[in-house]
Amino acid sequence: MSKKYYFDDQYGLDLCAVTENDRLTEYLAEPHANGAVIGNIYKGRVTDVLNGMQAAFVDCGLERHCYISVADLVADRRKYAGTQIDIPSELNLNVGDEIMVQITKAPVGKKGAKVTTNLSFIGKYLIYMPNSDFIGVSLKIGDDELRKNLIFGARRMLNAGEGAIVRTAAPFAVKGVKVNEINHYRKIYAALKERFAVAPVGELLYSDSPLYVRVLRDTMFAPGDEVYAGNRRLGESIAGYIPPNIKLVVHDEHTDLMHSYGISSQFLASLEPRAELENGAYLVIERTEALTVIDVNTGKFTGEDSLEYTVFATNILAAREIARQVKLRNIGGLFVVDFIDMTDERHCEAIVAELERALKSDNVRCKVLPMSKFGLVEFTRKRTGIAASSIMLKECAACRHSGSVRTHLSILTDLRAKLLSLLNEGATTVCIDLNFEVCNTLVNSLPLKENISSLYPDARIYVIPHRTYAETSVYLRSITSPSIPLPEGHILLY
Repeated sequence: MSKKYYFDDQYGLDLCAVTENDRLTEYLAEPHANGAVIGNIYKGRVTDVLNGMQAAFVDCGLERHCYISVADLVADRRKYAGTQIDIPSELNLNVGDEIMVQITKAPVGKKGAKVTTNLSFIGKYLIYMPNSDFIGVSLKIGDDELRKNLIFGARRMLNAGEGAIVRTAAPFAVKGVKVNEINHYRKIYAALKERFAVAPVGELLYSDSPLYVRVLRDTMFAPGDEVYAGNRRLGESIAGYIPPNIKLVVHDEHTDLMHSYGISSQFLASLEPRAELENGAYLVIERTEALTVIDVNTGKFTGEDSLEYTVFATNILAAREIARQVKLRNIGGLFVVDFIDMTDERHCEAIVAELERALKSDNVRCKVLPMSKFGLVEFTRKRTGIAASSIMLKECAACRHSGSVRTHLSILTDLRAKLLSLLNEGATTVCIDLNFEVCNTLVNSLPLKENISSLYPDARIYVIPHRTYAETSVYLRSITSPSIPLPEGHILLY
């Protein structure tokens, strides 16, 4: 199954989308201002120690204090096989201690980020851990003899007190390449220690590579895969990170990449609680503070055989779509799935097996439990990064925060795509009617105005704010006659 990778940077966002057979399976978005939080290394100060929980809070200069527990002082052995490390019995931190910490889990809701003192630097072939004597191997490498050889080889490349995780791509690289990768991160770590000594508390000491570099670094390409870049500058940067046999397509930046290939519409659909199945059935995905609940419904699908087979076929499709949706929406934590009731025990076991199989395509660790007597299946998915929905959605004040609406950033991203389409079709003057608050965001958005004006310098764009418009109400029209009067209050964008 060939994959297509789409990368773009627009309106202060880095975007990445992945499709399989033109169906969206992954969508990532990061603001330029903050970038990826996970992997960032800060100089922190301990502000509170919870002796009863063997945990502490650390001020890293972020909006909320970070959290560290005694288990976060050592490498995570659950994902890898290799040498074992005992978890310390005590945290050994005091209020006022200044420590170098790395974020392992992004802030969620009212919770601050989770951090560790066990630093790691992710390369293409190895994860280098400068202060952890632990060697592990990716579980995707199943051959026992190969795993032993990789552990032996990694140990010979490391100094005393250092550790590493051997990644899936490591068997395809010669020793010299892996040694160079380790030496590269050794130099970075040495520089970090020098900077830490003089840096103020809360300073960002290190951040990981841009989104496109991280995605390409972690991708094992297959024949037939393709990569798309939203503009020439990005395409030139991407070219150095993909194999020569992988097709690279540089999109004409006069139109929007994600809009042109139907990615935007698929992503917007993923923001809705309802997800359609190909046979007319559907899922309802509802997130709560404690867990995510997924309900399977037959919808319009009535089947042509027995009721049991109709239900079984729907549940099979649902299991596959659930795996796609949780990855696409990047939801982590605990899930409870209410499959349609079945009477055949073998069918129940087959549904659980299908869900496990479908979730294996996810790079994030998942664990599935057997189906309960009530037809419920529980599974977990590790939280990783920030879901794109958190950037594109916000709490709805009108319904007392019980629902969500699109953010101004999401609305203007869609506006940009439609505006580029109009200008590319030959429009020279465009009038945009929209909500006055969204209008203020647009008028004050220098990156967006500079982007459009650089692509279409001769165009004239007018915006008309409306206090009665909903935030999502945006209307664009091309003006063919310059003599058409514009209403009072209109603004010339550029």
